[in-house]
Amino acid sequence: MKKYTHLSREERTLIAHYHDNGQSVKSISSLIGRPLSTITRELERNSNKSGYNAETAQKRYLSRRQKESKIDLDEDLKAYVLNGLYEGHSPEMIALRLKHFGDLEGVAPVSHESIYRWLYRPSQKRKKFYKLLIRHHGRRGRRKRVHRGKIKDRVSIHERPSHVMDRQEIGHWEGDLISFKGNRQHALVLHERKVRYTAVIRLKSKTAQETITAILNFFKALPKELFKSITFDNGTEFSKHKDITDQLGVPAYFCDVYASWQKGGVENQNGRLRRDFPRKTDILAMNDTEFEQIILSHNLAPRKVLEGLSPIEALAKHQGKNIIFLFKKGLALQM
Repeated sequence: MKKYTHLSREERTLIAHYHDNGQSVKSISSLIGRPLSTITRELERNSNKSGYNAETAQKRYLSRRQKESKIDLDEDLKAYVLNGLYEGHSPEMIALRLKHFGDLEGVAPVSHESIYRWLYRPSQKRKKFYKLLIRHHGRRGRRKRVHRGKIKDRVSIHERPSHVMDRQEIGHWEGDLISFKGNRQHALVLHERKVRYTAVIRLKSKTAQETITAILNFFKALPKELFKSITFDNGTEFSKHKDITDQLGVPAYFCDVYASWQKGGVENQNGRLRRDFPRKTDILAMNDTEFEQIILSHNLAPRKVLEGLSPIEALAKHQGKNIIFLFKKGLALQM
């Protein structure tokens, strides 16, 4: 199928010539090899009181193409969009956030399509703002984990209750490890399925004992209603899962072998974390303040699946506190 292109200056000159010589729209369409609808629309859009003139038509076309966007005309909106992009938010999320909270921020709403079109305008492309889009970052394929043996007493994910799968109840978590510095450093990622809250804990090693100690310490500090189950993959670092059930009375479930996608929430979050923690990162050398600030920024990032709320806002809402963070003003509004 031939790709559609806009009419050129030369084609408009031919349209004007044939039109002035009394050719019908159908004949002009055939003579220049363009659809009848294209010629009809061109004559309707770009004719003036004296008729159709190629130069005038070209100027009208360029004027429409170069019309300033809503974002260029509103400095507050422009700043909000750029700040969101620099924070790693997608255009969809920025638009959704403005739809729900733009009046509180004092910023006019805009559609995500308008943001995409603005980013790809020549002036923005020269500044390479499009590189702020998540899909224009470097991509890496999924890697399969090496399965070195069946974990003793593991409970299959297929025995997990259906309401856990539906994400209708808070307190069901997914756990995973991410590695750094040539697989010599590791961090434990714990991700809540409903509100998408994420905790990241640096580990001295990836042994089963180190991992289970970190998991138990984290969940023992939570209210009991916020921890009802956890799902892992088949990494041997989770082989002491029975300690969770024995000490906290909470079941642990395991994905099928080579099916990490079955705990898609934490896998998705790992991808987000990699934007700030590439594989070469020396996470053990990072100071606590810097590390915790990055994790906080992820929990403050609005999520489309949460209707524009951030995980922290969604967690607070579950606990009966309606808190909204106004990013433009740098404060939290409790309602």
